[in-house]
Amino acid sequence: MNVKERIVERVNAINDPRLLDELLKAVELEYEIEHIDELTEIEKKAIDEGISDADAGKLHSSSEASQLVKKWLKK
Repeated sequence: MNVKERIVERVNAINDPRLLDELLKAVELEYEIEHIDELTEIEKKAIDEGISDADAGKLHSSSEASQLVKKWLKK
């Protein structure tokens, strides 16, 4: 099973409408990013800050990120 098929399988198993909504937003954002000709200065700055954070080791493991998303969705 390839990655895309695994993703589809896992998404199909999700019953939480809020999580599905957030996944859709993420997919739509990725699509928009792929089809944007130019980023705004604010977007460029946010990307640069993310890269700087990553370079400085300010990262979260997959499980930590999952917990942060769950916590954020409960708000």
